[in-house]
Amino acid sequence: MKHLERTQAVKYNIDYILTGLAVAAIGGGALALSAHSSTTASSVATQFTANDTAVFDRNFEIADRNCDVGYAAQKLCFERTALEDRIEVGEMFPETMYPLALEWRANLALERKAENLKTVRIGQSIILMERDTRMVVDKMDLSGQRHADADTTAAG
Repeated sequence: MKHLERTQAVKYNIDYILTGLAVAAIGGGALALSAHSSTTASSVATQFTANDTAVFDRNFEIADRNCDVGYAAQKLCFERTALEDRIEVGEMFPETMYPLALEWRANLALERKAENLKTVRIGQSIILMERDTRMVVDKMDLSGQRHADADTTAAG
């Protein structure tokens, strides 16, 4: 009878140990997941960066045609349009224009932006605007000539 009680007591102890380890593992996994997925203010950008500019390719060939600016890896060539000049930082995105999202593969290559911002492309310009108000927060001109002029100005 004593042997049966001792075996049963050991069994309960092992059950408690295994249950404790399982709870600890689940809790540790949940903690690690929440730490990995949580966003902090410093991990998201609210404007374009030099790294964002560097994502796009300039002066490359697609189907035997020269492309001034685009995303070569995905064979995307961005053509200039007069509509780009209507968009100004600090003003509302024009109501008469539909803000098409930037091609998703190019968007994935950009640095992460705040959740309340939307990245759109019009011609050779990338626009960062507030989702709810359509206020243009930042504008990045990718045109090859303008980009070369900026490099020349910065260098000299």
